Amino acid sequence: MKIDYAEVQSLAPRMIDEYAAAFRSNDANTVLEKYEISANQLRLAHFFAQMLQETGGFKIQTESLWYSPSRLMQVWPRRFPTLEIAQQYAHNEEKLGEYVYGHRLGNDSPGDGFKYRGRGLLQMTGRSAYAKYGRGLGIDLEANPELAYHRDHCLEIAAAEWNASGYHGKSCNQLADADDIVGVTYAINGGQTGIEDRRFWLRKTKGVWSDRPAPDAAREQLASRASANLELIADTSSAFAVQQADGLTMDAAAPAGFGARAASIALDEWRRFGAQTYDIRGHAINVGHKEGETPYWQYVGEYWKYGVNNDTLTGRDHSVPWSAAFISWVMRRAGAGSRFHYSPQHSIYIFRAIKDLLQGKPDAGFYCYQLREWKPQVGDLVCWARRDGIDHQHQNGGDYPGHCDVVVEVGADHIEIVGGNVGDSVTKRPLRLNDAGFLEATNQGGENLFGIMRCRL
Repeated sequence: MKIDYAEVQSLAPRMIDEYAAAFRSNDANTVLEKYEISANQLRLAHFFAQMLQETGGFKIQTESLWYSPSRLMQVWPRRFPTLEIAQQYAHNEEKLGEYVYGHRLGNDSPGDGFKYRGRGLLQMTGRSAYAKYGRGLGIDLEANPELAYHRDHCLEIAAAEWNASGYHGKSCNQLADADDIVGVTYAINGGQTGIEDRRFWLRKTKGVWSDRPAPDAAREQLASRASANLELIADTSSAFAVQQADGLTMDAAAPAGFGARAASIALDEWRRFGAQTYDIRGHAINVGHKEGETPYWQYVGEYWKYGVNNDTLTGRDHSVPWSAAFISWVMRRAGAGSRFHYSPQHSIYIFRAIKDLLQGKPDAGFYCYQLREWKPQVGDLVCWARRDGIDHQHQNGGDYPGHCDVVVEVGADHIEIVGGNVGDSVTKRPLRLNDAGFLEATNQGGENLFGIMRCRL
């Protein structure tokens, strides 16, 4: 059987141009036939599900090794058992690449760990893999690793990896024939990293290529690829963006623009927590439900799990701030995909948004401005520091206690913002605008307002 580009595009409407060109190519079906991936629909569904997960919806070309200390401890707990160790490698991609990939996977020379990090549709990793598939396909991948995601090569490299991989004596094609996503994931990933994400994408790809019903099809709104909310669901970097299991599916009638969707989602959570509200001075005028109450502690657990992929924390872990997990959860649900730097630490994505602005990165989802440089709009994030000496120009390498809220309303003289873990709840509060319509630096509850992340999605 053959695929057409429209089918692929229905799964990832905003894929990057390089991958789009690969799938549009006349050679795409030739490659899939060569490796017998297109022999049946289940093989296609599993193959594309793995690629979609590895690339965040066909948006990632090269593996990012930019991690906060806390995220390092989550991703590689054995390598980073303590915060002190993690801090030595945080926010340093070359050093981290050498530490986690060096002296294995054929990475024998200094710098190989970073040079041969994950790339392409299946995020091929390690010098041995680059050499192996380069030789087999007649591509000098060792000297030119960036060719791994080139439009002329990326699909066949992924197909060759798929063809050469297996688990418990079965090839990927055989595992796909058995609809064994656990086995396929072991074959491709070497473990079960991102398994729920892969299941998410498999449900989507089965909606395109498999006659076998996808689990919970009705709840996931897969009856038609033309459903009104397909783009919102498919255009994410993770399965954690839409939580069907907890009754948190996107509504086809949700606001169309990203900023409006983010604001709507934040306001829904504010109402769910009892509409806790502060006045302009930061004093409570309506008290909502708190993080430790039933079932609200479980809702905080959802923010941790689906916002930053941490299933160990809930609202009963009172000593661990969850406000950044809340923001990350809102961004995922609104469909930010790979264009937001999800983190359990606000300062990480604030710092990256500042860097993205300074470097003029065209695909960045947010740019962080000084307060006098940007008038707030719905969907923007306001940025606070909980430490003296932190401002837009002084970021301490992106490592400091901070906070962010979502702008949900913009009036003539003030804005309304919603944030998590404010007064141990989801809270709405106002901030004054000056006569020109800008925010001004202020202090509230020991937090200093210093920046605004402009939504570009």
